[in-house]
Formats: sequence, C-alpha cells, structure tokens
Amino acid sequence: MKRLFFHVITSCFFFVITAAQQCIDPDATASCSNSSNNQTFFAWDVAQAPPFLSGLFPNNTLLQSAWETHPLLSKVSFAHHHQQQSQSDQSIPSILHDRSAILKLQSEKEEGDPLLSLLTVDDTISIISRPFMRHGVDYKLAKKIVQNGEEHLGILPKSHYSIDEIRAHFRYGGFSVVIDRMQRRWAAIARQASRLEEELKSIKVGVNMYLTPEVVLESEKDKRNGHTRQGFEPHWDWMDVIIIQIAGRKRWSVANEPTIYLSNRDQKRKPTIEEIKHYVQSPARFSEFTLCPGDALYVPRGHIHNASTVLVDGDASNEPLNKCPASYPSAEIQQLLNWKGQSSLHLTFGFEQSCEGTLESLLHHALNLYFNDNRSFNSIALPAETCSSRNQAAKSHDIKWRAVLHHALATVARKRHPCDFPSFHGSDAKQKDCNGNASLRRSLPLGLSGKSESVQYSNLKHAFLQALDIFVSSASIVATAEFVQSLQKPPADPELFFCFPEYTVEDVVACSDALMLLREHEFNEVLMDFHEKASSNFHEALKVMDKFGNGMREMNRKQQLDDLKRVAQVNV
Repeated sequence: MKRLFFHVITSCFFFVITAAQQCIDPDATASCSNSSNNQTFFAWDVAQAPPFLSGLFPNNTLLQSAWETHPLLSKVSFAHHHQQQSQSDQSIPSILHDRSAILKLQSEKEEGDPLLSLLTVDDTISIISRPFMRHGVDYKLAKKIVQNGEEHLGILPKSHYSIDEIRAHFRYGGFSVVIDRMQRRWAAIARQASRLEEELKSIKVGVNMYLTPEVVLESEKDKRNGHTRQGFEPHWDWMDVIIIQIAGRKRWSVANEPTIYLSNRDQKRKPTIEEIKHYVQSPARFSEFTLCPGDALYVPRGHIHNASTVLVDGDASNEPLNKCPASYPSAEIQQLLNWKGQSSLHLTFGFEQSCEGTLESLLHHALNLYFNDNRSFNSIALPAETCSSRNQAAKSHDIKWRAVLHHALATVARKRHPCDFPSFHGSDAKQKDCNGNASLRRSLPLGLSGKSESVQYSNLKHAFLQALDIFVSSASIVATAEFVQSLQKPPADPELFFCFPEYTVEDVVACSDALMLLREHEFNEVLMDFHEKASSNFHEALKVMDKFGNGMREMNRKQQLDDLKRVAQVNV
C-alpha cells in the first residue's frame, strides 16, 4: 500500500513537471518563448568586455548575442570603419572595423602586430622540421577529394616527409598543411590561447594552423574544377571556434543554422549526403564571404562550414564582405594580403568544453553528490546475475542506479531536437528558442561559484533548476537502453569518444539489454528523489564543477608548458 501511494505521488509529480516543461519545450506556444534559459552564461557582462575578445570583435553586444547561437564575422574595412551588423537575411551578421581596438593591445614587450605577427611561413617550416614531428599525428598533408560523387578528406599515407616533399605536395599537389595543438608548439600562439581561455573562463583552448596553397590553373581540367583549393570537405566542429586570418585570403561558406545544435564531441560525425545537399542550397547558408589579414570569424559548434583559397579575380561581389581593403595603413599588412601569391594562412582557436564544461556536466556533478550523500539508499538497480544471464560475456557485477541515471542524463542531452537542423525538418529556426533538452549542451564558464551575488550566477541557478525539470520529465528506460547499446560500437574517430566529467561509472554497455528489465515506477522514484535533493544543492554542485574544471585547466597548462620547454619555446 505504501509503495502504491508513493507511485501515485510520483505520477502526480511527473505530471506537474511535464506541465511546467511546456514553457521550456520549443514546440510550445509563443507565449512561452521568453524563457531565461535561452541566455548564455558569460563570466563577464556587456559593460565589462574582455580586451582580447573585444579587439577581435569590437562590438560586445553582437558577440554575446551570437555566442552559441549563430556565426559572426569581424572584418577590417577602413572605408566602413563604423561598427554595423549586416541587414540582409543571407549576409552573415558582421562587424566592420578599422583594427584600432586590436592595435591598442600591442605590448611594448612584444614586437609586431598582436595578431598578424603570431606566425609566419618560416615559423611553420621550423615547426614541421623538428625531428619528432610525425605526419598524421602532429601534422597532416590533406586536401578534399571526391569519390563516387561524395567528398572525403584525403591524407597522405607516410609518417614522415622531408621539407622538399612537403613543398612539392603543397605547391603541385594542392595539399594543405595542417598542424594541430599549436598552443603546445609556438609561444606567441600559446600566449593568445591563454588570454582567450582566461577571458572566456574556458577549460581549454586548442589551436590548429591551416596553410592552404594558392590556386594553380595548369590544365582545362583545373579550370573545370573551379578557381579554388580546399583542405577539408564541408564539416562541423564539436567546439566553438574563432578563426583568425593571418595572411593571404580565403573564401568561406557557413551554414546559418546548426546540423547538430551545440554538438557534443561524441555527436560529431561526417554529414550525410542529404545534409550536404541541404547545406549547399543558398537558403541554408550565408552568402559566401572572404577573410583577409586581420579578419576574424566566430562559428558555433554544430554549424557546417567550408573554406578554400580563390583567385583574386574571384572576389567580385558582395561588397564589402567579399573584398579585402585596397590598401592597409601598414606596408607589412599589405604584404601579407598578397602573401605567397594567393596562399592562405589562418589559425583556428577552439574552445574545448567537451564533457567537463556544460550544463549537462553540472547535472552529472549533482548526480554524483546525490549518490555520495545517500549511502543508505538501495544503490543496486539490477543484480549481477541479471546481466550475466542475458550476456555471458558481460562482467559479473551489479548495475548501480548511479550508472543508470548518469547514462539517462547523457541520453536526454543528446536527444534529437527541433533546433538540430531546423529547416531540414520543416521547422522555422527563427521562431525557436532552442531550449528543452538541447539547452543541456550549453557551455558554462569557470568561477561562477565564487560570484554568488552576480547576475550570471542567478541566471545559471535558474537554468540549473529548469535543466533538472527537463531531465526528470524526459528520461526513460527505453531511450537510455538504446543509447547505452549505441555505445557498444566504437567511434570512427577515436578522439570523438563519449565521456563523463571527473569520474567513470561501471561499464553497463555490455548489459544494455538487461536495462529493459528495470521497472519504470522504480526508475521514476529515484529520479523524483534526486530532483528534490538536487534542487537545494546547486551551489555545492557548482563548486565541485569549478574545482574539477580548474584542475583540468591546470593539467592542460602544465602539459602545454612542458611541451613548449621541450621545443625551446618557454617565453609564455
């Protein structure tokens, strides 16, 4: 009788939560669209813009409104040096500026331009020439190839190439040079990565370098293939990125809506043929634009994008977004514009929150606190014999509720959502607030646990409580079992693995079939109890998340410093 009464109370609780969810669900009515859960949780406000970000994007309001929402272009234009946002639906939202903001950051201790002197082609050759640099691991010679009508990334097979071989593949083969983890290889880049990491309170900022060859039309076939050279096929990233054009020029195309809204690392994959076809249609992407020396581009994770070098005579339209300034005040920058014919050099700064720095991560920490504080709770969801009887190869251990709920939360955060590829699925992205389960993928800055009086802290607490409602009302045994079963297949790219923050939970992957034996009402009882206790435990969960995130950051910085010392780049 007592269990029946508890089951009735649980059912009523879930009815209330589901009703409240109507003002979070993006398919709800317009009257629910003003949820504060749509905010991004910056560690700074509009009035206190961090200097380096403000130098890159000299309009703090536009940057904040774009973050995790839509791409934003920051373009040098001395003829239009007032800040403005483009009005056309097909033009990428843009800031036009005269570089005065970034030049204010020029340090007396450091020579050269704060951005454009970060790296030269000679620096690139110096890095690749180091004896321990392995092709395919530390750098790649890559280009887009087409097979059977489908685009792929082609990478040369050997583990080592001489500088002469690299130059030949670059000049005559059309291969781009890509160097990963530049923050561990070059001190000037490490300094700027650390500045961005600190300003955005991010766990880690990684930097990749892309050197793409000029267009060479040596045959009729080249002419038919177009006046471009590409290092990568259209793709999306699992991290928010800021691209800085260092030298030459590059033509870009960026989707105006995400394929996977705020994609997690383990959600990244090769776009399907249908998704690529949708992307190449003009309504699904912004008009093409050209990056010139000093320009910057922000692309949220999950947005397909594509870039290529072009012939100068290809820059014929969409003034001023498709033009480089006719002349720069600095002769040094003018030289970079026409650098190495029409080769292009740019840096991509990626903000790697992964499984450690999102709203989902905060809920995982809350779950861990809940189970640590409830040691008298019957923690076994399924005894060991249940698993082993259904799968002889499975490990013989009990399946704990801790593991079940962690995987249930991960399932909810990865559930397909109307903001994933919205127009492809027939919904209007501009009418959606992209709340609901997809909001669990939003990134959080470190350090808010020490700012409990701030607006950002208050906004995050409100979002945390809404996220609790979303999790509890959306979790199901069937969906969790299906997700756990999907983890049995290893990712095509081993770097795109699924993870939990701070800790590991026992392996339930081999027992995914056994999860279907869980009783729904018992599952809901545990969820309800967690909801009640976690609602008053926000600050403790945030403190744990900050501690863990700062520990990850310090570990990354130590590895970075060790690597820089190894290559005699210790001036960080």
